[in-house]
Amino acid sequence: MTEKTKSNRKQFWMCFLIIFLVILGFSCQKKRSPILETNGKSLQDEELSAKDLSLKIPFTREELKNWIPTALGDFKIIKTVIGYNESVDMSAIKATYSHQSDSTKQIVLEVLDGAGPVASVLLSGSIQKLNLDFEELKADGFSRIHERKGRRVWEAEYTNQGVAELEFIHAGRFLVSVKGKHLRNEDVWAFVEKLDFEGLK
Repeated sequence: MTEKTKSNRKQFWMCFLIIFLVILGFSCQKKRSPILETNGKSLQDEELSAKDLSLKIPFTREELKNWIPTALGDFKIIKTVIGYNESVDMSAIKATYSHQSDSTKQIVLEVLDGAGPVASVLLSGSIQKLNLDFEELKADGFSRIHERKGRRVWEAEYTNQGVAELEFIHAGRFLVSVKGKHLRNEDVWAFVEKLDFEGLK
């Protein structure tokens, strides 16, 4: 057997081995089903939850209106907007509160029901955002996403603007946003902690 023949055979077997390994690699890749983890929960689990939520019936106008308190601590409701998202099949309510002794201090409370095909997609995006770990510190305030009292929250405060905001998800379904004007971060949290979330499930 000539050296040329031996070289050709060697090249043939090398090519065969490479093709075999490539086919085997593709086969293993198809059998494996990788699951990305986000804070201990798989993205597959999150998609299933979103699917279940999309099939739920959203709160009615009356149910949301009955949940919103007319007064809370030193704050009294001065304006309610409801049904502004019904054109896109979303149930939400927005309430504005004013401090009884200082009208410049106001709080805007907004609640979006994540039930339904459209709202569940929006809620899923908020869940992804709140799963991040983020913090930005500035001379006039801060913005951060972290865990507070067992729930993921986004909160921000800008002292030069007199604005404090926060956002979180209640019961895996309701997106709660609160904005305080001429208030500090802890003032807004004090308002939130007075809310009765038992009726929002």
